[in-house]
Amino acid sequence: MWAMIIALALLAAGLGIWAILLSRQKRSLARALQQSEEKRKEAEGRERIYDAMLPARLCGLFQDGKLENLYIGAEKSVRAAVLSVNIHDFEAIVRQQDAAGIFRFVNQILSLAVPCILYQEGEIDKFVNAGFLAFFLNSPERALKAAVSVCEALSEAGIKEEYAIGLSYGDVKIGVAGHERRFGIMTVSDTTGLADFLQELAPRYRARILITGSLRSQIPDFEKNYNGRYLGNIYLKAAGETEELYDVYDGDEAEDKNGKRKTRLLFEKGVDLFKEGKYYDARLHFIEVLKANRMDGAAKEYLHLCDQYSQAVSGGTTLGKNISYLEIY
Repeated sequence: MWAMIIALALLAAGLGIWAILLSRQKRSLARALQQSEEKRKEAEGRERIYDAMLPARLCGLFQDGKLENLYIGAEKSVRAAVLSVNIHDFEAIVRQQDAAGIFRFVNQILSLAVPCILYQEGEIDKFVNAGFLAFFLNSPERALKAAVSVCEALSEAGIKEEYAIGLSYGDVKIGVAGHERRFGIMTVSDTTGLADFLQELAPRYRARILITGSLRSQIPDFEKNYNGRYLGNIYLKAAGETEELYDVYDGDEAEDKNGKRKTRLLFEKGVDLFKEGKYYDARLHFIEVLKANRMDGAAKEYLHLCDQYSQAVSGGTTLGKNISYLEIY
């Protein structure tokens, strides 16, 4: 009898020990699973940050696009549309606000503009002040669509600060530069510099979007699908070439858009006369443009140039060949 009781007691004790061991194993397994899930989430979070901070499509041009395969000195030349957008007189905004206010403003602009670029499969290369430089490797027209969308988004949000976009198209050199402990993607090209130049130039002509003739020529049925006017020629000193310049006013406010649409033919005729050196006749055309649209910044600029050159010719001054250019870059 006592032997059976002792045996049952030992069996119960053994079962208790097994229960304790199983419970410990369950807790250990649960902890391991939890740690594994935390590591997975951490890895996914790190990957999202990498994707957000690095230009994935530009990285994809090298090797198989994996970050671990990038190396200093890797380079590639591509044809691309380049978009430069920014808020003008950003320095004045910086002086008027504290750090929190500055970054609140910058992030408001970027939260509206960046999705327009990504939707059109553009790749943001770098942020500058309250804007950025972006590339479109697949379609120049997507770059223009993105530019119009950015203007619409900022306008609908009630952004009052002056902003502008420059678009160019051409060869872009992309490479990996830096040090083994700190390197990144770098772009070098006259095409990127020209996009920045147009973006900075646009407010002088009361334009939101300025594009080059090279980019315009890449867009099928441009005249049918977009509202734009020929603004004149710019001279590219480094290349020794002339580039046409267009004001695409699809992104303008309604009043400016309507004014430019009504006077487009008259304005473009004035530009042609100016290029031919017929400053008096060109001046008359720009005066008529301003009668119909007094806010036309480009007509005002041309009127000033017509007066300046007419006076020079009347005074016996021989004008150089570069006077037929609206701008020199």
